[in-house]
Amino acid sequence: MDDREKSTPSHRKDFIPAQKDDVFLSDAALDNVTSAVIALGSEFWALQKRMNVVEVLLEDKGSVSKAMIENYRPSAEQSAAWEEQRDRFIKRVYGFLQNTHSPSKKPGRRAP
Repeated sequence: MDDREKSTPSHRKDFIPAQKDDVFLSDAALDNVTSAVIALGSEFWALQKRMNVVEVLLEDKGSVSKAMIENYRPSAEQSAAWEEQRDRFIKRVYGFLQNTHSPSKKPGRRAP
């Protein structure tokens, strides 16, 4: 029984298992950092996509308003190009997470 069950009696405890913090990378701190990096990447990509819209509108219309940005719908070609741009971004930023080998020992580096 965890502390939450002890401190908060509930008629639901028999039906809903106690929540456990998920740890995917063998360390909760690493999970938190990974989550933060993924969230930052997501925010960055949202800004990049918005910037793409601003650039297209400036080129086509010469000016931009918030409403123009919000209402803009990219063409099929633009969507395809932006998806390629997104895929390159993901590979560049998160590609190293696919590395499963141990880092090589380098001079001056302490072993983990």
